[in-house]
Amino acid sequence: MSKTLPLDQQVLHVYVALQNLAHGRAVNDIAEEIGRSRFATARMVRRARELGLVEVRATVADPVDVELSARLAQRFGLQSALVVATYGTDELKVREAIASVTARVIVETIEEDDVVGFTPGRTLVLASRAITQLPSADVVQLTGIGWPRLEDGIEVISNIGRAAGGATYPLYAPLVIEPEARVILKHPAIQHTLTRFDHVTKAFLTIGGWPGASLLADHLIETGELEGFAEQGVIAEYGTSLLDANGRTVPGLGDRFVGISEEQLRRIDLRIAIGGGEGKERAVSAVLRSGMADVIITDVRSAQLALQD
Repeated sequence: MSKTLPLDQQVLHVYVALQNLAHGRAVNDIAEEIGRSRFATARMVRRARELGLVEVRATVADPVDVELSARLAQRFGLQSALVVATYGTDELKVREAIASVTARVIVETIEEDDVVGFTPGRTLVLASRAITQLPSADVVQLTGIGWPRLEDGIEVISNIGRAAGGATYPLYAPLVIEPEARVILKHPAIQHTLTRFDHVTKAFLTIGGWPGASLLADHLIETGELEGFAEQGVIAEYGTSLLDANGRTVPGLGDRFVGISEEQLRRIDLRIAIGGGEGKERAVSAVLRSGMADVIITDVRSAQLALQD
């Protein structure tokens, strides 16, 4: 029965019910905390029990830390947060756990006639492989590729596009190009994708952690540019934005980036940030502070660090 609610709403309902039933907090106090009326909050407690989401403990099907998710969402003013309950440090296991939850969120979020944007990324590649069917929607690649093989870079778009059955707009270009190479952006196929950015209704973006968990940082090491950006405090990349620890945009690559601009990204109705694991903890905090995410899917260690800062 719990499948009648999306995962983020399950998490919120469980949090509210546990605060009331397990911790004895008054409905009025909980309502004030989550920004709902006391009547709506009371209904959430009742519905959580009716749907079998709580007994004495939470029964959310996916491995999500309910209380940590609620705290993170409230601290940063998010629509929702999903903190995947993986406590290890093995990079692949953390990525797989986040990808599993991300796949479910994608399925529950995309609606008929959406225009959905995705950035390339290893976590989204894993998530896209687990999805076989989606409502009919157009799929747009939001940035160029930070990986040597183009076929790896567009796998997310290809997989989601097949599942959704709508039009697909890949971006066959590197994430960063030299100024003299910008002529590539005039190619009709690339222009076809770039013109779709202003129509995107929902966006899924991976978080890059500098310097050890970012393909872009690897590229800038090869070009000898990484040190300059490190001196400016860059610790994260998100779409085509470089961010410092306070979530402020650090200039420098400017027109060399290929992809959606920060201004265009901020206009999208729903922006879901995805990332966690070793090397991305500080980057997750930076993205949360940037105001460019409405939903975050991350791991326990990254969430805890963000709440400590």
